[in-house]
Amino acid sequence: MTDSGTNRSKKSYRKSFIILPIVFLLIGYLLFFICLTPILSPLVSIYELAFSNANVNTIVEPGENSAFNGGSGVDNGYLTSGDITFPSYGDHFGHITVEGTDIDTDVIFGDDTSLLKKGACMSYYSHIPGCGRGVLIGAHNNTYFHSLQDVQTGALVNLSTTYGNFVYRVYLTNVINVDTDSSYRAALNGDKETLILYTCYPNNTLSLTPYRFIAYCEKVSGPHVNMYE
Repeated sequence: MTDSGTNRSKKSYRKSFIILPIVFLLIGYLLFFICLTPILSPLVSIYELAFSNANVNTIVEPGENSAFNGGSGVDNGYLTSGDITFPSYGDHFGHITVEGTDIDTDVIFGDDTSLLKKGACMSYYSHIPGCGRGVLIGAHNNTYFHSLQDVQTGALVNLSTTYGNFVYRVYLTNVINVDTDSSYRAALNGDKETLILYTCYPNNTLSLTPYRFIAYCEKVSGPHVNMYE
């Protein structure tokens, strides 16, 4: 082999020695990012909800951007499963106002991160209003339920749905640690209709918290729904 051929081989080897590690490093970073994406996405969403001013227009002008088309006008009597259309996950199926607070917002069936950006959310494991069991509705304390902690015992809660209009009265408020206290489940699964409103506590906390402010409300009026007829 000539000297020129030897020199070319050495230069090619040096280029490969420099370029290949860079290529492998870039591939490694790409694979690392792809693996972390499912973990980072929920954390980014939680950060946005905790520290952003999302839904600030709803706080200033309650109910301004409602997607709910209005209640059925049914205030009493009996309804069967054939009289109502059961909400699907993500449906804006109701609207709620709470006396003595600024709460005036849509109620959405389901409670994942994206839905909590749009209004108050009824838990997927909740019973629907009118069934004579617990109804569980929550929202963030820096958006739609920012004034829930101002509610007083005796305040009326109006909940309009696609199949009926309901009125509840607050009879108890308290703060619990959901990691150690599951007392709300007794009301949720009891044989009496109780509306349970909840939000994180305290207001405007800058970190995730296990504490919840809860308002328990007894049913005053509204139709009775028999899902088995």
